[in-house]
Amino acid sequence: MIGILTEKASAARNFEKALGGKEGTFNGEQYRITHARGHLYELYDPYQLVDEELQKKYKSWNTKNLPWKREDFRWKKKQTKDASDILKTIKSDLKGCDELVIATDDDPSGEGELLAWEIIDGLSLKPEKITRMYFVDESRNSIQKAFKERKLLDREMDKDLDYVKADFRSKWDYLSMQFTRIATANGDGKSVLRQGRLKSAMVKMVGDQLKKVDSYKKEPFYELRFKDENGNMYINKKGKRFKTPEEVDIDLESSPVIVDSTTLKKTPPPKLLDLAGLSAQLSTRGLKARTVLSTYQKMYEDQVVSYPRTEDKTITPEQFEELLPLADQIAQVVGIDPSLLTYRKRRASHVKAQGAHGANRPGPRVPEDLSDLKKYGPGADKIYTLLAKNFLAMLAPDYEYEQQKGHLEKYPDYKAVTDIPKFRGWKAVYNVSESEEEEATNKKLGKNADPFAYEGFPPKPAAPTMKWLMKQLAKHEVGTGATRTSIYADVTNANTRFPLLVETRGKLSMSEFGNISYQLLPGTNIGNLEMTEQLVKQMQAVGEGKADPNEFLDQMEKLVMEDMEVMKENGKKIVHKTYERNPDDYVKTTIDGKEIEFKKEFSGTVFTPEQIEALKNGETIEVQFKTKMGQEVKARGKLEEQKFKNRKFWGFKPEEYFDLDGNPVKDETEYVECEWNGNKVKFKRVFGQHRFTDEEVADLVAGRQIETVFTSKKGKPFKAKGCLQEQVFRGHKFFGFKIEEFIKEPKAKKENKQ
Repeated sequence: MIGILTEKASAARNFEKALGGKEGTFNGEQYRITHARGHLYELYDPYQLVDEELQKKYKSWNTKNLPWKREDFRWKKKQTKDASDILKTIKSDLKGCDELVIATDDDPSGEGELLAWEIIDGLSLKPEKITRMYFVDESRNSIQKAFKERKLLDREMDKDLDYVKADFRSKWDYLSMQFTRIATANGDGKSVLRQGRLKSAMVKMVGDQLKKVDSYKKEPFYELRFKDENGNMYINKKGKRFKTPEEVDIDLESSPVIVDSTTLKKTPPPKLLDLAGLSAQLSTRGLKARTVLSTYQKMYEDQVVSYPRTEDKTITPEQFEELLPLADQIAQVVGIDPSLLTYRKRRASHVKAQGAHGANRPGPRVPEDLSDLKKYGPGADKIYTLLAKNFLAMLAPDYEYEQQKGHLEKYPDYKAVTDIPKFRGWKAVYNVSESEEEEATNKKLGKNADPFAYEGFPPKPAAPTMKWLMKQLAKHEVGTGATRTSIYADVTNANTRFPLLVETRGKLSMSEFGNISYQLLPGTNIGNLEMTEQLVKQMQAVGEGKADPNEFLDQMEKLVMEDMEVMKENGKKIVHKTYERNPDDYVKTTIDGKEIEFKKEFSGTVFTPEQIEALKNGETIEVQFKTKMGQEVKARGKLEEQKFKNRKFWGFKPEEYFDLDGNPVKDETEYVECEWNGNKVKFKRVFGQHRFTDEEVADLVAGRQIETVFTSKKGKPFKAKGCLQEQVFRGHKFFGFKIEEFIKEPKAKKENKQ
């Protein structure tokens, strides 16, 4: 019996369809299919992998305990959370199988191999034979072919070079956790600053670019140029520039234009997209990277799109021939006229007899309509449309244009080049502008040109965007398209406690944690792109059996020691982000001989001059304002020293709240203190303009769900159920009430008209 281990349930379902069921006979051989659920094993925490006398050292985040030594670790793994049941099922399914087939994803990094061997080792499986199925996708033909062409592996995992390569990368990344401890110790002392090969590269690139943008000065320059009747400009690249337009000598004659050449040129379709390029373009349309990853994965599992984590930039002849008959159908789904697809041959630039999964492209299963894709998640229609048009472009003819070059008869150093579109070709199918041409006219050169004073500016550095960042990473060959996208999704995730970057419709800025991290990185190894490039080469050498992975892992000690010194010095120079404030919004006074200042307003209400004087004198005043819930209330209070996020300040502090009729109301910021899982916590007593009763508070503290009526910000009442939970908002954890279920009120029955 052959036991086939796939990576996840969706893959198992596709194998069942291809081979004829979960268990049966195919090609004359009996088989049984089982599946994992991604990685089912993970390494223990560092202190759990070392001898008892070293545990205190490896548990501490004090940098005096760094660097770690590779040989101190036992590298043992534990089951991941909730993995017990699925591992029992795998062991049961594989019982009695004399051949075990590794049919996990064929990742370039060897990740699928690592995942499978973890299970084989963790369950102590000892089949007579271990084989490997290599498949480009999960289509019927690919799976059947891979089944027939299984490759025999050695039963010792350390002799499987794909596993050795992935295990080396996994251990390298594990040891790189030391960089996070160093950065955290040298940052603000309280924020966990996650460092890693890609994370640090992204922060460094974005920070450098933001610095260029911030330091840019839009200072004009002026120079002599000529313009013909069609708007084409003639420029002398060595011409002198001036600070004022008056310095430009335009008292010159017009000049006839001499056309030097007219050439018909062609441009082939752009390269096929990888996952990073795809998500970068979609980010400008409001789709977050993590959404693209999630939705794309579900589409892949249904064979609507190809394998996501590919490193290939081209597709194989077989993959081309598989999709070619579907081209017209794909075109109609995404609104492209199939008659535009007149180049049905293999392009050497796009189709090569090499690679594995092939570049990202539509899958063999074509949807009937874009609306059918909604079930896969947000943005599925946008993902498919962009991917399809990019693929279809290679079936369209080249873009053609006429290029004219010319100069001025009287001033031969002044020249012009213009491109006149002649045939749209692939641009009628897929047209994503990659550059902005300065003053392009797309018109033929004219007959005469006149002088004028041209006002120009130094080119402004591009604001960092996801698209820009992905290009920079690809340029330096840092990570793969898939890993760039997944790490980007992680560092921009606002729901994590310490996000490094902030994304707004594709545009990037630094979070407060990213700002600290960026200032720690100059001169470090972890912030150096060459380190990642070196690791890729080391993985390749290990995967080819040409290098000992332990020799590369031992180099980490030197890298860590160097970065400890550099970050220590960088940490002394950190400038924390400050926010500009208007001094006119504050009042200065003296209290107990000490000069202090306080804000002239409270919750949007500006104090009158009389109220300001009263506050200065320590008197109680009454203020009317609108609460966060939109309720108009009054508060009585006086000037007091207060504390917010460990920062002391002076300001108006309410002591009593009243409605406009003078009736007492409760403070909506009132907190209830309690114990939760052994820790002291507090939560807001008011939620949705509802103040929890003593009975409701008791139920909530006991972990029970309550049901009551709340009021929306628009003043509409609604009924809901909820309980207390730990939550995250804009990267910060807090404890409070969370709605779990909205309750719809039954509609009143209409009376029948007699």
